[in-house]
Amino acid sequence: MFKLRTVPAIALLTAAGVAHAQQPPAPVVQIAYVAETEIAPTVAVPGTIYSRNDVQITAGVAGQLTMVAEPGTLVNVGDAVASIDKQPLMLQRAEQEVLLERAEINIRQLNSQVRRQQELQGSDLVSEFELEQTIANRDLAVADARLIKVRLEQIDDQIRRADIRAPFTGVVTTRLHRTGEDVSRGEVLGAMTDIRNMEVRAFVPLKHLQRTIVGDAIDVFATDTRYTGSIRSLVPTGDIRSQTFEARIDLPADANSSWTVGQLVSVGIPIRTGEQTLAIPRDAMVLRQDGSYVFRINAENQAERVAVDIGESAGDMIAVSGMLSAGDRVAVRGAENLREGAEVRIMVSQSGAASAPETREEG
Repeated sequence: MFKLRTVPAIALLTAAGVAHAQQPPAPVVQIAYVAETEIAPTVAVPGTIYSRNDVQITAGVAGQLTMVAEPGTLVNVGDAVASIDKQPLMLQRAEQEVLLERAEINIRQLNSQVRRQQELQGSDLVSEFELEQTIANRDLAVADARLIKVRLEQIDDQIRRADIRAPFTGVVTTRLHRTGEDVSRGEVLGAMTDIRNMEVRAFVPLKHLQRTIVGDAIDVFATDTRYTGSIRSLVPTGDIRSQTFEARIDLPADANSSWTVGQLVSVGIPIRTGEQTLAIPRDAMVLRQDGSYVFRINAENQAERVAVDIGESAGDMIAVSGMLSAGDRVAVRGAENLREGAEVRIMVSQSGAASAPETREEG
């Protein structure tokens, strides 16, 4: 009799365990914090990425090329990009060294002659004119020696410039002459570009000149990549036809991992003064036919659907109004599949959304 009564109880426990096992796990979401910040509406204008350093490689001396780097070669600052045969210069230097040696021998001989004539000056064997003439010849020989030394320095400078060295770390982009060709001084041999230090040149409508300020941070974006640059300089002279002025924007060093020289990008130019408002990351917005809303995560890690009105945007942030407060947690990843009252597990929050305590995985 006892065994018959325990069978239904075991069946009920088994069914409850199966039902518990079939419950889906709590969804995992990434959160950000509602921030009170200044949002300035922007308009996108086209820009082009240029290198901060772009130079032509020119011959430092006339002569025959012994090496010219191929296009695509990465060279470090101070490395040789092209070289010219130094043998003619070395022969000129050897010639001047022999002339200097002769001049120094002549100086020693004239110095001895001056001493002897000075010793005999009291007698009638040496006239004052002869002594002055010898001293003048000695001084001319000294001047000739100094002149030869200057010529040696000039030749050394030419030997140094026979190796054309990279003024910065970059890539050789063009090569106009090859090894074995004779070139004259100043002739263009090729070009090289710095691919690490880049800037954006954008032509901005003149009506936005007053809100484009040197030193301001500005968003630069292309496809799914966005960086924050800094306005380095403005060329406020307007173009008559296009009614634009040029803005030059420095890019962060890590931009060269995603972008390259010559690429087209867009620049977010502020169109009016920003206003203090509540803002959230764009990814926190859930857009449906019945309106726009976000999922706020309360202290019990439960999702609360909050309807919001969308305002201006700047970069990844968008202004909102609704039943939100600065510091509220909102879901930015996984919000599409949430429902009212659902319990969630929280992953690390997005950086830069707002100033708030660091979050860790919970639940």
